Amino acid sequence: MKYILISFLIFVLSVNLSAQDNPDKLKNLKSVILETEVTVEKHIDLKLTKGNKSKALSVLLSIFLPGAGHFYADRMDVGKYFLTAEGALWLGLVGMDMYGNALRNDARSYAVVHSGLNKEGKSDDYFVDVGNYNNIYEYNNYKLSIGEYDKLYDPNSHFWNWDNLSNRLNYDKQRTKSERMYDNRKIFTTGLIINRLASAISAFIITQTDGKVKMSSEFIGNHNGEIDGFEINFVKTF
Repeated sequence: MKYILISFLIFVLSVNLSAQDNPDKLKNLKSVILETEVTVEKHIDLKLTKGNKSKALSVLLSIFLPGAGHFYADRMDVGKYFLTAEGALWLGLVGMDMYGNALRNDARSYAVVHSGLNKEGKSDDYFVDVGNYNNIYEYNNYKLSIGEYDKLYDPNSHFWNWDNLSNRLNYDKQRTKSERMYDNRKIFTTGLIINRLASAISAFIITQTDGKVKMSSEFIGNHNGEIDGFEINFVKTF
């Protein structure tokens, strides 16, 4: 483009004036040509450097917030997948925590009604023992028989006595389900870490090449329909 503009100005110069007849005008027009050349060169330089992005910065942004590095690199066509995954993982983490809390509270309230315990100020281990033994005396007798005297409960503060076996088993089933929900939080936490690493790698790749990166994610479940893991895949194309 630079040479086209220069050629055009030279053409105008040759048609409209003679160098011998008007040297001052020639000098002024040469000055215009030189200024135009500098302007065009600056424009071209800016265009060439506009796409240069820092790989280190794109990686740091991606670790802070997946997709941010792609936004910085003007590649949200890829970054949107990592950003969406980040939101989904946080929703899953919060959802599992809320659901686990609800199940745990319901189970403990159920135990208050059917075993007569006082749930205030008790440890998680205590509620596990409540689900494994029909009453505090059965539990204490077992601990005495194996010599674990430090694990005995005081009947005045930790009393429980289930009204029937079925209710104890129902409680323990619900308590176990709540624990399962808490375990699932680890899966989402791991997913958040993996998503950041994958986003950082992807951002690093696209800031140095013109290739495209495709990302896919899925949950890994078992035959009971419960979540066992989280998987993120990304493929680099050239």
